[in-house]
Amino acid sequence: MIKKFSVKNFKNFKEKLTLDFSRVKEYEFNEHLIKNHLVNKMMIYGPNNSGKSNLGAAIMDVTTHLTDYVKDNVLYAYYLNGDYTDDTVEFEYEFLIQDKNIKYTYKKDPTMKLLSEELREEGNLLFRYNYVTNKFDNNIEEAQTIDISKRNNTEMSVLKFIYLNTLYWKEDSSVKLLMEFVNNMLWFRSLRNNEFMGVMSNGEDLNDFIINNRLLSSFEKFLHDCGQNYHLCEMNDGGKKVIGVKYKNYEALFSLVASTGTKTLWLFFYWMNRTNNISFIYLDEFDAFYHYELSTYILNYINQRKEFQSVLTSHNTYLIDNELMRPDCYAILKNGKVKSFADRTTKTIRQMHNLEKMMLGGEFEE
Repeated sequence: MIKKFSVKNFKNFKEKLTLDFSRVKEYEFNEHLIKNHLVNKMMIYGPNNSGKSNLGAAIMDVTTHLTDYVKDNVLYAYYLNGDYTDDTVEFEYEFLIQDKNIKYTYKKDPTMKLLSEELREEGNLLFRYNYVTNKFDNNIEEAQTIDISKRNNTEMSVLKFIYLNTLYWKEDSSVKLLMEFVNNMLWFRSLRNNEFMGVMSNGEDLNDFIINNRLLSSFEKFLHDCGQNYHLCEMNDGGKKVIGVKYKNYEALFSLVASTGTKTLWLFFYWMNRTNNISFIYLDEFDAFYHYELSTYILNYINQRKEFQSVLTSHNTYLIDNELMRPDCYAILKNGKVKSFADRTTKTIRQMHNLEKMMLGGEFEE
């Protein structure tokens, strides 16, 4: 799990911004949202242009050099803050994985090229590399014989090179644990067609995935649970098997008759079933096309999935409710800072309090 994340000088975050998942309070409700004493499910609010999408891009930045997966170039345009005084972008990740505290920090230039990397376990230095001076410190037990001069691509992450070119890793190796976590991070949003980063290298046809994995009946049930009463079937479209909708008098292509909101459910179902190994999800504007009941259903669906850590962003205040989440799991991103409701007030918040009313009344403004 991510314990704490910080970024500085990235896009609209000129000053250091820290998202701290360890700020857990002693609420005695919705305890399933907490895991290993860390916030496992978070919802972030913020005005337009506050940087909610940029925060997701910042968290996912680690995947752009430690994996070979898809990178959304639009999200990383104008990488460096426009008012910078230092042309270095800084990232800091603290992970808690299998009870190990793992800290990974790095710096990049405005073109996203690495300037330095450092990895620590329980505060002890495991690895450090400076791309400017080529100074290399290596205390990784399994990689003592590694020769980094053999990198064909000198811009390749040295940590990634070490991981890929070391024959044996202990199961509890911090390098192995970190790389496995990062390789299973996912960012996606429903505002455009299957816009995502992480988990895999190329896009996949949603029809193929559901049909080839025999998930059509499961998808139909999911839609029914969401209040979408489609009767699905397989159809042939130009020699290709696709999802269809069965009516009394004919069959139609699902992709042509489904509403925009239903198509976002299609995408959501795909990602929730795409892999069983997701470690972290950043779901931007998750409820952009949903009404209240559907938004609530999807939020609860995600919050019941304890196996991955998630951050959702929204503008809809009707989801601010202690019946759904809790004050240390709701956060506000504003003026370059992100803090939970619990950390934005000195008032003791109890389960019966109306969180939405408190927010709209300015209780969580600073």
